[in-house]
Amino acid sequence: MARLLAKALAKWGDPLLLLDGTLVSPDAINGGIDESVPKIDLEDYKPSKKRTLKDLPAPVPTLKGIACVFMFTTLGLGDREIADALGISVEQMKSLRGSPAYAECFEAVTSEFISVNSELITARIAAYSHDALSEIANVALRGKEERNRLRGSMYLMGAGGHGDKTKIAAGAAAKNDLRIVIIGKDQDVRIEGV
Repeated sequence: MARLLAKALAKWGDPLLLLDGTLVSPDAINGGIDESVPKIDLEDYKPSKKRTLKDLPAPVPTLKGIACVFMFTTLGLGDREIADALGISVEQMKSLRGSPAYAECFEAVTSEFISVNSELITARIAAYSHDALSEIANVALRGKEERNRLRGSMYLMGAGGHGDKTKIAAGAAAKNDLRIVIIGKDQDVRIEGV
């Protein structure tokens, strides 16, 4: 008898597959997909830092090779396949990958992806923040357990700048001031800790 392999377990964020074959996205489980969730507009994408050809770390022909090696590497091709696709030897391909210009380009591209992703996450958090605040207020005002109402109320007070932590932080900041007083050209400089 043939032995069947078990299906792989779902990963975090995978859609839910119902018995009838319907796919349900994780956002739909929590009340529906929010259409205001920002996405990268590929046609209108603008990098966070503008550069000119003079700013690039290598001559344009070298950067063309680096760009191809980087893209093929990112897409998961092996060294031999990349070299064959570009019509160069594996040694030449590895030389491009080992160059300081490749490292600088790699850092610039990954930094840009991180920056764009951070902006999307920030925008998504902002899109959900009104509903989250309403839910906290709902728990604070209508929660069934006193401790949940208290925690919700304390959070709202702290978020509004009226909590104990806010006052303690403000007091600590006021005590950590440093003042340098210069009275005149011929007199000594005085340093005051407040």
